[in-house]
Amino acid sequence: MKQGLMIINGWYVRRQRLRLIIVGSLIAVVGLSHWITPIAGDPFHVIHVFLRKLFILPIVLSAIWFEFRGAIIAAAFVTIVYLPHVFLQWSGNLTENINQLGEVATAWIVALLSGFFVRIEKTALRETARTHEGSVIALVAALDAREHETELHSLRVRAYALRIGAELAMTPKQMRLLGQASLLHDIGKIGTPDPILLKPGPLTDEEWQTMRRHPEVGRRILLLVSFLKDSAEIVYSHHEHYDGTGYPRSLSGEQIPFEARVFAVADAFDALTSDRPYRKKVSCEEARKVIQADSGKYFDTEAVRAFLRVSCEEWERIDLEVSAAPEFLRVDSGNDA
Repeated sequence: MKQGLMIINGWYVRRQRLRLIIVGSLIAVVGLSHWITPIAGDPFHVIHVFLRKLFILPIVLSAIWFEFRGAIIAAAFVTIVYLPHVFLQWSGNLTENINQLGEVATAWIVALLSGFFVRIEKTALRETARTHEGSVIALVAALDAREHETELHSLRVRAYALRIGAELAMTPKQMRLLGQASLLHDIGKIGTPDPILLKPGPLTDEEWQTMRRHPEVGRRILLLVSFLKDSAEIVYSHHEHYDGTGYPRSLSGEQIPFEARVFAVADAFDALTSDRPYRKKVSCEEARKVIQADSGKYFDTEAVRAFLRVSCEEWERIDLEVSAAPEFLRVDSGNDA
């Protein structure tokens, strides 16, 4: 879980740095253009006036990207860049002097208003995001309520999948979908009868047919939730094999969503390194050998290579971090068909 947070924080820092560069560049470009544009004669005067209006743009962007404090800081820099021009061009024309000072006042008014309203809007969006996260956890907890043992399967798979995704330099959007789908991949087992889901031994052929419906059931559930719709296809494909021998659609290769191919490796690793009612767990090294042997068969070769680049020590550390999760977040694996 901490690994996933570190990945997200890394993207956040890089994105914020880029945004700072954009805002700073806009202030510099607008300021320089305003300074070098002649103030006398048409059309130069019109351009000159238009350019000073563009100072509003970096202020509004700062409000959107950095909220209230960012808008205030941007307004301060705009004032520093613009005020020397005001003093140099100060004249006996009262109307023009008021216009010049009005530009500075406008910058601060825009900063205060945009920063204030963006803060309100983003606070509401964050609260909505927390509500959505709670809904996701509730869906997983619904499955957990039917299970006998708590093994943190879904949380571990999410953490493992995000680590592989980071190794593959997946985009923030891909990582978000990967995290959602990994957490919810077994939600379709809500529709699996207890005698099958909780059976301690091997399943019969008929029972397997029932169990193998859970990707489709999971897909239907997620399609009913607007903010989870994008994850539905990944959940639907999480038991497909790279060579086309999986289910429910026998997809192969790049027909399988990339996030589902990454997830498959993480899911297999957790299944191999966890005790199940029908078998004992194996060591990390043994699990690595099994997954490597099935590269190109069950698993995407690129995802396997990324998985193998991560040491067993790191996988074990991630496992320990997930094991420290609050009790209410714990979810069981059940029969991982």
